[in-house]
Amino acid sequence: MRAKPTVSFRFGDAVAAAYHFDPGSGACRQTGVDPLPATDGGWVWLHLKLTDIRGRHWLARHEVLPPAVAQWLLDGPDRVQMQRLDGWLVGAANGLHHDFAFEPDQIGRLRFCVGPHLLVTGRRHPLRVVDEIRRSLDAGSAPATALGMLALIAGHLAAEAEATVEKLMDEVDAIEDRVLDDRTTSRTIEDRQALGRIRRRAATLRRHLLPEGAVVAAGLADLPDWADPAGRAGLAAAAERFHRVARSIDEVIDRTRLLQEELAAQRAEAMNRSLLVLAVLTAIFLPMTLITGIFGMNVAGLPGLQDASAFLWVMVLILAAGVATLALMFWRRMF
Repeated sequence: MRAKPTVSFRFGDAVAAAYHFDPGSGACRQTGVDPLPATDGGWVWLHLKLTDIRGRHWLARHEVLPPAVAQWLLDGPDRVQMQRLDGWLVGAANGLHHDFAFEPDQIGRLRFCVGPHLLVTGRRHPLRVVDEIRRSLDAGSAPATALGMLALIAGHLAAEAEATVEKLMDEVDAIEDRVLDDRTTSRTIEDRQALGRIRRRAATLRRHLLPEGAVVAAGLADLPDWADPAGRAGLAAAAERFHRVARSIDEVIDRTRLLQEELAAQRAEAMNRSLLVLAVLTAIFLPMTLITGIFGMNVAGLPGLQDASAFLWVMVLILAAGVATLALMFWRRMF
């Protein structure tokens, strides 16, 4: 039989957070993990750094999870999901990196497995939601069960996505005010570029966060028997919030598309006006240019070659041709 690995382990090496929650009172405290304390009717939350090999060794040595569940936590499919496995609820959710900058690689996975008295989560990159949950716990706000903690995490994931979408919506509002203001034309290029960035950001969020609500809703239909009513209600609320966020993202994408079309229409209208002015000027100067061309042939027989006032009469003729052309265009309502 293979010996269990023994490694030097300190809190913080592979376990980013560890909390013990007392039964009944809901009070929580940070706890050590080597050894892991007994739940004593309460429950424990562990948050692991999945990139640290010592986390694998720690799970193997303490056997806090069934082998299949531990294997799924460490090496399971890297997609958003929630399902039952050996009486546990396992899954993965998308979360924003701590320093999220709207880039596709700034959205990471939060893997989790939850049982009646233990919630184990894991990440490969620091996630903003974990810091928010830890601040909430340190402030004295703690759920009563492990499933309730999972619902709290899901709610925070939905809330941070909602806050991000609201920022995008504010940017779209500001651009919309400028686009619909006929007096504002100096920032057309900047607004067009900003709309492109916002639309890409919204599409990134939609691609990564849209499955969340559907996955949570599907998981609610297949929860283990030990799932408590408060945890179920919390997950249901999180699923509904994810659906609202998805609708808001769709609204941002639709509005940016319409504003891009409006900017394109305004640009086309401005170009048409410029072309109209150019066409009018061309039409006015065409007969004037014809007259100057005729009198510039420098051949014998041209009238006025010996007349001192010929230049003045030619200029009058050119001006008259221009005025006549302009009057004809007004009469024909060509502009």
